[in-house]
Amino acid sequence: MKGLVFTGASALLVAIAASGLASPASARPGITSGPSPSSMLMAGETSMTFNFTAPFITSSGVRGTAHFIRLAVVGMSLNDLMISIPSQMEEYNAIRVINQNGQDVPAKISKDKNRVAIVFDQPVAQGTYLEVLFTGVQMRRSDGDTLFYGVTAERTGIRGEIPVGTARVQIPSRS
Repeated sequence: MKGLVFTGASALLVAIAASGLASPASARPGITSGPSPSSMLMAGETSMTFNFTAPFITSSGVRGTAHFIRLAVVGMSLNDLMISIPSQMEEYNAIRVINQNGQDVPAKISKDKNRVAIVFDQPVAQGTYLEVLFTGVQMRRSDGDTLFYGVTAERTGIRGEIPVGTARVQIPSRS
């Protein structure tokens, strides 16, 4: 009985793999990675383009004792950001919001134990980039941990928070 199950499972896997290889090139999704996606396309294929209509996280990480989250403001202007604080974070000294030119963005920042609210004095225009910088971060355990900051926003003209994404910050190992 056991041999029959393994034989059947193996046959199923081979059939699935073969059917994926046998599909015509026009049925496969376009290639979007690499230096020149259009040069890697087969005849009859089209490349995939991204049309972002909402803010999104472009990168996140660690600089010394600071954690940063960079995001692109697209689609509409932003009124505010809400960021959930990872449970491993004990405290931080300050939060700065800077634009792509390195200038501070005027905002009112309020915080509680689990969340930070950043309400901008003026809506942040679409087509710009922001970096939220948590300075002087102190952790409970920090050796090799991965932290997750949930980010939501309120866009101009839309009521309620919309999800922006989850910023992943990998804490380097000290070994």
